[in-house]
Amino acid sequence: MIKTLLESVRFELGEIPPRRLGVAVSGGGDSIALLSVLTKYAQLQDIDLHVVTVDHGLRPEAEEEISFVADLCAHWHLPHYVLHWDNWNGKGNLLAEARNARYTLITKWASSNMISQVVLGHTSDDQAETFIMRLVRGAGVDGLSAMASKTIYRDIIWVRPFLQITRESLRTYLRTEGLSWREDPSNENRDYQRIRVRDALTIFADLGLSVDNLVQVTMKMADAKKALNWQVSIAARDMVTICGGAVVIDHCQFQAQPYEIKRRLLAHSIQWIAGNVYSPRGPAVFRVMQFMQAKQTSTLNGCQILTKDDLIYIFREYNAVRDISCATNQIWDKRWMVFGSDDNPSLFVRALGFSGIRQTKNWRDIGLPRAALLSTPSVWCEGDLLAAPIVLPDEKWTAFLQKGEENYFAALLSH
Repeated sequence: MIKTLLESVRFELGEIPPRRLGVAVSGGGDSIALLSVLTKYAQLQDIDLHVVTVDHGLRPEAEEEISFVADLCAHWHLPHYVLHWDNWNGKGNLLAEARNARYTLITKWASSNMISQVVLGHTSDDQAETFIMRLVRGAGVDGLSAMASKTIYRDIIWVRPFLQITRESLRTYLRTEGLSWREDPSNENRDYQRIRVRDALTIFADLGLSVDNLVQVTMKMADAKKALNWQVSIAARDMVTICGGAVVIDHCQFQAQPYEIKRRLLAHSIQWIAGNVYSPRGPAVFRVMQFMQAKQTSTLNGCQILTKDDLIYIFREYNAVRDISCATNQIWDKRWMVFGSDDNPSLFVRALGFSGIRQTKNWRDIGLPRAALLSTPSVWCEGDLLAAPIVLPDEKWTAFLQKGEENYFAALLSH
């Protein structure tokens, strides 16, 4: 069994693994098995392994679980870090909020410790449970696709080497090694949907629908997702241009595409412009597509979608950036860099806005609607406009997208 687990880790970390590696360990069976295997692997590969545990501050048992992990790390001479989450406001979905907090805390920890890759203990059971939960919510191809064994989120590579391994197989390994683990009492709480789904999977197994069957479906969905993204990428190259930070799409070509291609292209454009981690939700995208069909203006996630002269313009909504400002050597609106010959510390970057565009002549020559130009970056000194690099290009000031035009097309294939 250990040979199979080591091979899974070796395959995901590659021929040249990182010299420093992080692993998230809660104390449960999955993460303890992962820690045990990684400890052996790190010794073989001379890897500096760092262990991190997140205390969500929600269960009294967590203190003993953390102590258990700390003792295990001390036995194996591994550095152990405990991160605390204590700012939940009691609103929203607790599990979702805890998950987001966990990734945020681990990301900051990894970055501060010069760790570029963090390993997680997700199993094939997690794949199957997530598939059922998303199926209940009416998810499409993307939602029903398998979790990727490697993802990049906030500049950290997250590695899941055990996605083809069952939860019970890992516990069998732990028993063989004489290792114990801590069961989270919430795993018996039927108030949580995931626990109810876990129960249902035992019934599905009696009907011939096993975890392995469900995992195979998620992998087929992942293949379908890749194929769709390829088609979207091909279509985008033919009908999309990037101008002044806006996405410009040929309306006729867009409407001629199948619905799913249109939906993906629109969602990607909005996500890229807004700089969001996640794509906009399906119902909201569907609403915008109805407006586009009628050539009516709409907004979503801080972006404005406008159809004019047989072109679709998707750009940053002015109201979303009107109050954002920064120094000229910083990133504005998570996407723009502005450089100039004047290093006066009193200068700042903000949206051009209505007052700025009134001071610019020939803005129509840019080829973008006035509304799109309002949200472009400009340089100010107190109340005076000094430069509008997108609307009035000059030799002293330039503005460019931190993630440029090619990134827009490349990102279609990397989702």
